[in-house]
Amino acid sequence: MGKRRIFIISERRADYARFKPILELLRKDPFFEYQLVVTGISLLKRHGEDINVIRQDGFEITAVVPMFEDEAPDTGAEMVRALARVCRGLTDEIERLKPDLILAGFDIGANFAAAVAGAHMNIPVAHIQGGEVTGSIDESLRHAMTKFAHIHFPANQAAAARLIRMGEDPRFIFPVGCPSLDVVLETPPVPREALAAEFGLDFSRPYVVILQHAVTTEHGSAGQQIVETLEAVRDLKLQAILIYPNNDAGHKAIIDYVRDSQIHHIPSLPVEKYVNLVRYAGALVGNSSSGIHETASLHVPTVNVGTRQAGRERPRNVIDVGYSRHEIRAAIRMALEDETFKKVVRTCTNPYGDGHAAERIVKVLRELDLAAVPIQKIFKD
Repeated sequence: MGKRRIFIISERRADYARFKPILELLRKDPFFEYQLVVTGISLLKRHGEDINVIRQDGFEITAVVPMFEDEAPDTGAEMVRALARVCRGLTDEIERLKPDLILAGFDIGANFAAAVAGAHMNIPVAHIQGGEVTGSIDESLRHAMTKFAHIHFPANQAAAARLIRMGEDPRFIFPVGCPSLDVVLETPPVPREALAAEFGLDFSRPYVVILQHAVTTEHGSAGQQIVETLEAVRDLKLQAILIYPNNDAGHKAIIDYVRDSQIHHIPSLPVEKYVNLVRYAGALVGNSSSGIHETASLHVPTVNVGTRQAGRERPRNVIDVGYSRHEIRAAIRMALEDETFKKVVRTCTNPYGDGHAAERIVKVLRELDLAAVPIQKIFKD
């Protein structure tokens, strides 16, 4: 019997960070053959060319599928055109590679395209982290992927219950945790001196990490929204490291304002460096899912700005604020100075898992009889 072929698509650092621990286990297990296709902003120099990080991590890249064009318009329409490009390219690769299963993830466009292709081509699709609730176009993508998927790996019981209410078959729902926590909890601390030298930080004073994306339903306001965040940090005279947003509609305005600011900014970072920057930070500020999923495991506060993560279950280390610099500034002060809140952060638990999600996912992928998974889905009341 041949190896079980698992098809994985990575578009950006957010999905690669979650797929990485799964890929590591698949690579070690002779039962599997992984087929890794890289696309999206991982191919773009202005966003850090994260394909190089994937190569440095030692993973064999099976194929590259262009998705975004250089100097493309910063619009929702261009997001759709990019989705069309990657859908066609992935379909060609899936047809060529003939995987036994497509492992799609989260709420990211290229992963959605892979799920659609797999469902149309009668290939079982497994979806990681369905059943969560957020803002932006991510909300629609995630739930649409659920309906194209046959096997589900939600992060927790609340998400699993939501999948059942959406009509998914409980026999194929496996709550496993968020796989990005595997990386967070496995990443060893690096000396503060090393980070100080690399990023120009003075560890005698607090610093914050800023990671703020455009919200597709509010993309016309993305520039002003990041200005409010930058001004709040400037008012507090804080050290800060800002990581570029992804390329959702509205991202160019964010990058333009960041480049004009005096804040240290970086297009992208390998996940291990990112984890250590956040590990020692006074807070993660912005609207990344990292602030909801990961920081509680590092016992670092999150100042969650705006609507992008609306509806997601929160650990107790998260402070929600609007887009006003005054609210953001007050929340950062609370994160840095409020001893009662800091005690909560030090003792809070993470509802998104314990750092063993990848093991659970790979165990199911190994043991599940794929022939018993119905390709024809029927809504279950």
